[in-house]
Amino acid sequence: MKFIPSFLFLFVGCILAAKPSAKTNLLFIAIDDLNDWVGCMDGHPQAFTPNIDRLAKQGTLFLNAHCQGPICGPSRASLLSGYYPHATGVYQQPTGKPMEQDKTYFHGQMVSHYYSDHGYRTLAVGKITHGYSVHKAFDEYGGKFSGSGPKPPAGKRFNYFLPDVPWTGTQTDWGAFPEKDDDMPDHKAADWAVERLAEKSQKPFFLAVGFVRPHVPFYVPQKWFDLFPLDDVQLPPVLSDDLRDVPEISRRIHELPKYPKLAFLQKNDNEQFRKCVQSYLACVAFVDHQVGRVLDALEKGPHANDTVVVLFSDHGYHIGEKDRVSKHSLWEESTRVPLVVVPAKSQGRKFGKPNQLCSKPVGLIDLYPTMLELCGLPAKKTNQGDSLVPLLENPSADWRYTTLTTYARGNHTLRTERYRYLRFEDGTEELYDHEKDPNEWTNLASLPEHDKLLRRLRKELPAKEAPYHPAIRKGAVNAWFADHLRRNGVH
Repeated sequence: MKFIPSFLFLFVGCILAAKPSAKTNLLFIAIDDLNDWVGCMDGHPQAFTPNIDRLAKQGTLFLNAHCQGPICGPSRASLLSGYYPHATGVYQQPTGKPMEQDKTYFHGQMVSHYYSDHGYRTLAVGKITHGYSVHKAFDEYGGKFSGSGPKPPAGKRFNYFLPDVPWTGTQTDWGAFPEKDDDMPDHKAADWAVERLAEKSQKPFFLAVGFVRPHVPFYVPQKWFDLFPLDDVQLPPVLSDDLRDVPEISRRIHELPKYPKLAFLQKNDNEQFRKCVQSYLACVAFVDHQVGRVLDALEKGPHANDTVVVLFSDHGYHIGEKDRVSKHSLWEESTRVPLVVVPAKSQGRKFGKPNQLCSKPVGLIDLYPTMLELCGLPAKKTNQGDSLVPLLENPSADWRYTTLTTYARGNHTLRTERYRYLRFEDGTEELYDHEKDPNEWTNLASLPEHDKLLRRLRKELPAKEAPYHPAIRKGAVNAWFADHLRRNGVH
């Protein structure tokens, strides 16, 4: 036998070790602006989401999951990079190239980059990134098509007309449009994903599918409205003077002059309120159908047994609650999101049983380390979140006390299993007991019996907060933000 030097064995071994040992694929489904109006979450009694519901039965549904930023850009920057907003400085909507030039937190650091570095084929379609070129985040991109979808010609609106105020605007409106599902960008995104899932792949893949609805405008074809007859629509519980007991800064930071308010919705015996709720329900049913098309393609295709599925929304949405139709808040409806994690079938019960519910406070920040562990990839030490795998294995396992959401530098909310705590840059606070007050109607922060709890929660807040990232744009949604951004050097 010919002698082979030991160093050659070591060299060959290193080459083999560099190849990914894991062959588990990842299907990553992101939905824009979806709150808890999902059947399996009981957020609205008329929600029709059979496909998300069936996915939840296959894995673990996290009932107390929250975004790290209650608007698209900061949320996606956080979950894709694995860093909190207070670490990166992406507290508000980013734009331009600064994120792409930031090699510390974003360029080459995001979860899709990590998968690509470990031998995965990375693909995306629809809305995944925000403020960072999706072409630089993924190897292949199927397109975003017509953005938020087709709109009526000549700027026509059906129900909500923008007030003439000097703040950044909104696409908020609701109505039946266009005529066919085929005209919707989410339908086209599903088409592209279905085609990819039918193909065999030489490499393990990371496929990200980003759906836009129910992001505004709440436009989908008439057939989805027909599922929810207007006279039968049930309105969510609201309180007309809900903001009576919050600090002044809370009213100012949460003010949205260009967005619909409760008084507008409730005119003429709740005429627009019913239409708005109907439209949101219709949009949710529509996007659930697109999710179902993708899940069906996975089940019928060659990757049915070796693909992890993660489905989530980037943040929640108020539909009348807290005097608003919007995200942009530190309250429950804006921060809470659907989150479903389903291990690959080939993994058996290694990562828990099907049809599990978990009420621990978790965040989208936890997705990056979770997905790496489920796919057998080495942990990334800089991830600031925690892998959810222990909760997949045991939904009642020991876990951290809170999860954090930030809206503008210096303004945070913490969610525990029972409580929500808000603290603003001026030191004022809100506290809500979800066991007794699930609608967050009564602020308990001034009551002395909660002093011990408040002291504990204050210790959970970030000790340091980065300045605003150069990518942040100066557009302000209200007068408070205009002043805040100036004070923080965003011009």
